[in-house]
Amino acid sequence: MDSSYTFYTLQSRMLERLTSIHHRLGEVKARHLHFPAASLEKAYRVSAVHATLALEGNVLEPLPVARLVSRPDRTSGPAALEVVNTHSMHELLPELDPALAQDLRRAHGVLMHGLAIDAGHFRTGPMDVLYGDPIPLRVAAADNLSIQVEELLHLVENDDAPPVITSCVLHFGLIYLRPFSAGNGRLARLWQRRLLMRHWPVFAFLPLEAFIHRTEPAYYAALEYADRQGDCGGFITYLLERMDEALAELLAMPDPVRSAIDRIELFLMQAQGKVFGRKEYMGWFPEISTATASRDLREAVARDLLAREGSDRTAVYRLKVEPGHR
Repeated sequence: MDSSYTFYTLQSRMLERLTSIHHRLGEVKARHLHFPAASLEKAYRVSAVHATLALEGNVLEPLPVARLVSRPDRTSGPAALEVVNTHSMHELLPELDPALAQDLRRAHGVLMHGLAIDAGHFRTGPMDVLYGDPIPLRVAAADNLSIQVEELLHLVENDDAPPVITSCVLHFGLIYLRPFSAGNGRLARLWQRRLLMRHWPVFAFLPLEAFIHRTEPAYYAALEYADRQGDCGGFITYLLERMDEALAELLAMPDPVRSAIDRIELFLMQAQGKVFGRKEYMGWFPEISTATASRDLREAVARDLLAREGSDRTAVYRLKVEPGHR
């Protein structure tokens, strides 16, 4: 396997951004921002879908994208179909394993349904690698392509580097290999998102693609430079800067006002079905009083989300209904 595309040189800026990202992720967790407020969930999705397709030349503005996200229409031409497919892929993403080639092919099949005749299948012929220049930088061969993809995913699955950095290597590796005849860029960005989601739920909705789109020329310049040099360190640094910006913007927003049921659902998403008491619940929400915690738990029991055993301070609770299905 030619693994030169997974090689990167550590840079001081890379390490600085990595430190900042981990600090911000800790703050995201402490402020319970790792799941979006219901009022913003659609806006985040529209932003991510619009940006990742705009990077591929889709001309639809955010408002028509929002309409298509709300009311999918597969009959209004390729641009609209790209939006519908990408939104469908975001919906499917939590079910997929970022280390499995078969799931990667499945994702491509959803993304390119009706747009490519070989959707969901690796390409079988060579492909010119272009970065804006009409003269190809190189030709990406199709020989042993499935093996190379398997090896890339295996490397990513077993990498000892911080997952944030590994996700950037995965992003670059998929664009370098170009395993499909079309849609490799959007799939690479989604597959990085999927790997990050495994470690931090905030990346399920954070529209990282929008921050890449804001600096689109620099994105493609970083890709081309990494391809020419056989060192994706600069590209990793570029992506870490965008990730840091996205997290900073999220943290700069006012914390959402949450109801008792919002807090209960946030807690249950992380409690993983454990039996718990009021004290454990308050550990997740130190800003609320004992009386508020008791009211939250009473409301959850009344709504049949929780079952209660015992009384007063000794009461324990267990899940009755999956979070998000009240």
